[in-house]
Amino acid sequence: WKAMLRHHRPRKPVIAAVEGPCVAGGTEILQGTDIRVAGESAVFGLYEVRRGLFPIGGSTARLQRQIPRTHALEMLLTGRPYPAEEAARIGLVGHVVPDGTARERALEIAARVNDCGPLAVEAIKASVYETADLPEEEALASELERGWPLFSTADAREGARAFAEGRPPVFRRA
Repeated sequence: WKAMLRHHRPRKPVIAAVEGPCVAGGTEILQGTDIRVAGESAVFGLYEVRRGLFPIGGSTARLQRQIPRTHALEMLLTGRPYPAEEAARIGLVGHVVPDGTARERALEIAARVNDCGPLAVEAIKASVYETADLPEEEALASELERGWPLFSTADAREGARAFAEGRPPVFRRA
């Protein structure tokens, strides 16, 4: 299950670059990623139902939290293919790029994330997932509890110093 990202959420962002078919288990693994880039001819779908199977990689639990329920149910109950543009329109992927460039775009996004404070990146990702299903008041309290300590870190000091000096910050990596 760890390979399917079903019961495992890495602390660092996971960015998917999809070229070609990403169906059944591929679409289930995709749901465990944080940012998604697809080549324009990529195809997504959960075909299990067409074979009388249940998508046990997490789709009945995760998909409705990631895209509108009506789209999640249609994807789960029809088993039909979803071209990249439609997948983007319903929110399954964030970017559609020319074929052969998904990896390049994913690496560009990764580089932008990597330019940011590593403690902040990890805390923001954790907070988004931890607070997703909480009532707003609880989510705000959780966010404050997780985020406030970052203001006293070396990363925060470097970020403020770099801003004041008009230069990009240089964060230490663990």
